[in-house]
Amino acid sequence: ARLGWIDFHTGLGPNGVGERIYAGRDEAAGVGRARAWWGGPDGQAITSIYDGSSTSAPLTGLMWNSAYQECPQAEVTGLALEYGTLPFGEVLQALRADQWAENHPEAPDELRAAIKRQIRDAFYTDTDAWKQQILAQGIEAVQQAVAGLAG
Repeated sequence: ARLGWIDFHTGLGPNGVGERIYAGRDEAAGVGRARAWWGGPDGQAITSIYDGSSTSAPLTGLMWNSAYQECPQAEVTGLALEYGTLPFGEVLQALRADQWAENHPEAPDELRAAIKRQIRDAFYTDTDAWKQQILAQGIEAVQQAVAGLAG
């Protein structure tokens, strides 16, 4: 059995650009399949949290782990698409503001609403151009996964 996994994220990188990050166990075979499915001609378009090439830091508790747990018989090939929104400093400031609001329930409603808008804007660019970029890149990744599963 084979399983293709695509995980969508926002908040890191240039606006509208989907960084293709390997999403799977730290094993050469999985990285190789991901590069064959989703990489360019040289397969290097795929970054990894394991070798430091990704914008994302190494993380734990990732959703793709469930694919291995629920389908232990499957050969899992995974990708995370990390779409950029705002410059990193602005995203970080929005996260800080959101945490501050969580710890200050007495804050005025007007301020809390502004912070909610700030956090939304940090992870979602409400323009047709951004939405079209996200959709086009997502469709391409899905088509590549189908081709990889068929191959």
